[in-house]
Amino acid sequence: MNWSRSLQISAERMSVVVADAGPLIALGRLNRLDLLPFLFSDVQVTATVLDECLARPDLPDAKRITDALSAGLIRRCPDALSTDDGPLDPGESSAIARANEIGAGLLLDDRAAVTHARALGLKVIGTLGVLVLAKRRGKLQEIRSLIEQMRRAGHYLGDAAVLAALHAADET
Repeated sequence: MNWSRSLQISAERMSVVVADAGPLIALGRLNRLDLLPFLFSDVQVTATVLDECLARPDLPDAKRITDALSAGLIRRCPDALSTDDGPLDPGESSAIARANEIGAGLLLDDRAAVTHARALGLKVIGTLGVLVLAKRRGKLQEIRSLIEQMRRAGHYLGDAAVLAALHAADET
């Protein structure tokens, strides 16, 4: 199955997602947190993930995440009891545990965390997947400039993932 088809199938099955800090920060930097409620009926963020996102309240992305929370674009949820997830950070562990507890999808970028979540049978979509899906559903005209902004801001994106996203968005 190709990446494009996989994205479509996974995203169609996710109406509720639990978000990790990386995608929230990336979308906050892009000022595109509005994409989340357009694509998902409920976007939950654990207390641990929120603490990570808001650790530097002076940053624009932290302010935008706070505003998204106040506007109801994302929703604070309790942390779930997590098992020892080895090398994962506390936010990733709490997001995975919450998604597993309630049967939700995950908004997650970190490769090790994605691998762990998928091994548990969880559906995962990353920031690039959100951008592709938003374009497919008519919310974005193009994603290339957003990807370039993410890279300039220091968000690591592998070349293969970028090429796959651009292909899935018909921007190759």
